[in-house]
Amino acid sequence: MPSGSSYTVSGGTTMTGVATGDTIEDGDFNNMRTNVNTLMGTAADVTTGTYTASSTYGWGQGGAGVSAATAGGLIYADNATGGFKRLQDDIQAMCSFLGVSVRSGVGSDVADGGTISATTWTNSMLNVQDCWNARFSPASRTSATGNSGTYTSAWANSLSATATYTFANEGVCRGYFNGGGRIGFSASRSGGSSTTQNTNWTNTLSAMGDVSLLHDTGAGSSGTNAGVGFYELTTSYKTIWTKFGSGSYASNFFKMEALVNSTTNPTVVTLRATFSDPHAEGSGALGPDGIAGTGDEDYNNDGVDGTITLNGRTHTPDASGSGFSFSAPTVSVGTISGS
Repeated sequence: MPSGSSYTVSGGTTMTGVATGDTIEDGDFNNMRTNVNTLMGTAADVTTGTYTASSTYGWGQGGAGVSAATAGGLIYADNATGGFKRLQDDIQAMCSFLGVSVRSGVGSDVADGGTISATTWTNSMLNVQDCWNARFSPASRTSATGNSGTYTSAWANSLSATATYTFANEGVCRGYFNGGGRIGFSASRSGGSSTTQNTNWTNTLSAMGDVSLLHDTGAGSSGTNAGVGFYELTTSYKTIWTKFGSGSYASNFFKMEALVNSTTNPTVVTLRATFSDPHAEGSGALGPDGIAGTGDEDYNNDGVDGTITLNGRTHTPDASGSGFSFSAPTVSVGTISGS
């Protein structure tokens, strides 16, 4: 029996390290293979509304490339059942996908007639543990704008729009987020009058950058994170991210909210963007130039004009040499409306 340390993974199968002279059984191979299969296999069918890390896994990449070893059988160098090289191939692929360092011996494929050292065996377990713990963090992502909407009229109260992100099925949806995929918005204001109000909105949206929904939280360059992710969504909107203006315009804000079409079979995530301008809302009716003002002040100092652009953004995990493939959702940004 293995005499080394136990290597645990939260929600997975415990593995036991080996030392020179230990007898290796089928279960010692299979415990590693089970964790690899869990990571590379179908996403766990969990209901959204709460997030539990230990029950959230599965990238939808077809599962392990080797079958479990059988009791009394041999561990082969390269075999569909109990082939150690094939398990190494899977571990190497996971490390590439996540940008995890391949440990000593794990990157050198065993061959017929070779010896699997205790160090290689144990380091393989440690690499599986490394990948399990980093499973939501791909080495890189490809960012893209799926669809955009614009608003070109002057406004002094608030604008809003919704965008739908549609996945092929619930497994693809969960696998996308499990693999570190993100969806979200970027927004900008350009053109129009040279007013401090316009400038502040331009700067606010630029500083916010891409604001995204992750599996367990939100993200953005600046702003307030509500700490709500995909797995905490329900069929009612929840706030994900808020970015406020600054100075005299600190009450103005952009907000992103999100919901799913179903907590048991999520295939569509809807994001709602709100541009709210309490500063201008308190400034009275629109003036003759279509810009809100207060009293006898220059109307152009309070309302917002120019072009507001809202981009539906996706950040899809890259293969990074792993051979994995994640399908980005189709994106549809609705009409921006308000006044």
